[in-house]
Amino acid sequence: MIADQMPECLRAYLVAHAPVVVALSGGTDSAVLLAAATKAGATVAAVTVETGLAPPGEAGQAAEVAAALGVPHTLLHVDMLAIEAVRFNAPERCYLCKRRMMEEVAGWARAHDYASVADGTHAGDDPGERPGVRALRELGVVSPFAACEMGKEEIVALARAWGIPVRPSSSCLATRLPEGAEVTPAALRQVAAAEAILREEVPGRVRVRVVGRSARIEVPAGFEERARALVPRIKALGFEEVIIGDE
Repeated sequence: MIADQMPECLRAYLVAHAPVVVALSGGTDSAVLLAAATKAGATVAAVTVETGLAPPGEAGQAAEVAAALGVPHTLLHVDMLAIEAVRFNAPERCYLCKRRMMEEVAGWARAHDYASVADGTHAGDDPGERPGVRALRELGVVSPFAACEMGKEEIVALARAWGIPVRPSSSCLATRLPEGAEVTPAALRQVAAAEAILREEVPGRVRVRVVGRSARIEVPAGFEERARALVPRIKALGFEEVIIGDE
């Protein structure tokens, strides 16, 4: 694939499923999918679901991408903690959360006469590690990248060619808490604040895992010392102990 050239499979798939709503998360994959839909000439809209579980700023990033591409964008709000299994971090949390989100997007699409809903799942995503994929299939959500056997490398190449920001992989903040622990707005704010501190000095993927009153920090190899220098600020958020990696 030439870096700036959209694969014919992707173009044809998006046109065939138009008018299409792209579930826009604020990450790289869905942003590239939205750009591909516009470049394919498909009638497209973007819908973002704000659940309170995503890292702060993602909904704003989604809105910026849609505006830059000239695509109409709608922000829907769902109180995901109202679902008991989500609030108590049950094993089926990811499936239930994804299904609830996509039900909202699919409902919006039907109400506005769009033929399909598409998401950024790609060929490299393992359904065994992403329970939400089952919810997508149950609701009839299409995944153009996966259908065209496109993986992360190809998506990143298109992002760079099209001037779309390549962001570190993100995930629901509830994943930072142990299974069975109650997910509260206060706990989510604490984790988000700690990760924001890390991002000031550490590039790439950062995570703050909560274990009781302690926090375990995950940063890319080689950035442990930078993270260690930030421990006092992170402890000040209310953690009794802060651990770097496996130390």
